[in-house]
Amino acid sequence: MKFAIVNGLLWRQGRLEPLGLALFQGRILAIGSMPVGFAPDAVLDARGAIVLPGFMDLHTHLEDRIGSFDLADSCRSGTEIAVRNGITTLFNFVTQQPPESLDEAHARARRKAAGNLWCDYGLHLTPTRFLPADWEIILEKARCGFRTFKFYTTYRQAGLFCSYEELETIFQRLAAAGAGCLVHAEDEETLCTAGSAELDFFRPPTHARMRPPEAEIEAIGRILPIARRIGIRLHFVHVSTREGAQRIRAARQDAPVTCETGPQYLFLDESWLHRADGHRWLCSPPLRSAENRASLAEAARQECFDLLATDHCAFRRQDKDGASADIRTVPNGIAGIGALPHLAAQLLGWPNPGAIPSLVRMLSENPARVSGLWPRKGTIAVGSDADLVLVGTRKPEASIRSSLSDCHETYPGFPAVLDIRAVILRGTPVMLEGQLIKEAAPRGILCQRP
Repeated sequence: MKFAIVNGLLWRQGRLEPLGLALFQGRILAIGSMPVGFAPDAVLDARGAIVLPGFMDLHTHLEDRIGSFDLADSCRSGTEIAVRNGITTLFNFVTQQPPESLDEAHARARRKAAGNLWCDYGLHLTPTRFLPADWEIILEKARCGFRTFKFYTTYRQAGLFCSYEELETIFQRLAAAGAGCLVHAEDEETLCTAGSAELDFFRPPTHARMRPPEAEIEAIGRILPIARRIGIRLHFVHVSTREGAQRIRAARQDAPVTCETGPQYLFLDESWLHRADGHRWLCSPPLRSAENRASLAEAARQECFDLLATDHCAFRRQDKDGASADIRTVPNGIAGIGALPHLAAQLLGWPNPGAIPSLVRMLSENPARVSGLWPRKGTIAVGSDADLVLVGTRKPEASIRSSLSDCHETYPGFPAVLDIRAVILRGTPVMLEGQLIKEAAPRGILCQRP
């Protein structure tokens, strides 16, 4: 399809310019004047809009089962709420379950995604078994283009735990294969000590006592020297403490490490757990103190974090509000995909144009770099995927909707500050003037297909 965008303000090379775009076969063919002989099949007038590279959410959990609960969002509903809010690529996790191989886990994820993706879709792989035959599969996946593998320093009972010694071996082998790692960093020993104290398991704030800040800070402090020694590309997910983020930032001087935080740690705090319905905000890591929230938000504005991502892990209302009042039986996770661009923009000072550079870096460019998709995605450049979001300059009167599924809203009453006028996925409009183009059908692809 030949497509043209005219009359918009295009974010390119660090500034807004009144330039047009010619799109062909899913890629950006030309920027500025139309190529000679280029006859578009359709033209989109972007007057009054800013044209940005499509947003990305590097950290979501969709169409999976965690413990005894099914997640509320499917691949279809999760990717639909994404494109409705300008997100053109999101990443999900594939966790190897006993007794399957990592190949079988990957095939399972592909079957779920097939024909159900409104946006493009990447996969982080989580191996849980490391016998010689398993390593053959892991390294083959790395050779076939999978750039990100995720590991945990907690969740021993769920079969996900890796010791620091095991992580060192994993880092060495994956670094040699050219792959990078994502790490959920909470020190298991610290968590066990906190959990052994006398606690009231019928009060949601207890969850924050069970997973204290010290667990994250300790794990980050233990992992960074390993990463520095090996030189692996390492990304810390959902960093929730200022000290943890500062340690990672300092380590960037001599190690290829990056980190993310989620909007829940920038806009919510432990006071939400003290509500009568506080169990609905249980997530891991937990919401922390108001003081930590304020300092973390300031750190985010200073780009102490490379990117923002949601850790979207929505559960149905009936599962969150289950019969038992014991917080240990409440599924951990909250919704966030639909909130991400709006909260990021609000944090950075939208509608001030000065918010645009950080917004693009944290929601487009850096996620693409960390995932290995740069410069195919995350930028507006000739040859890159034509993934674009057109943002209006007026302030809409609407509230955030984090998910389309039957789950509790994580940010009730928070404003949707961005006016998402249109979303283009690989050169084809999928949303115009706030309306999903049903005729376009789910046309997202798996980005890491070999």
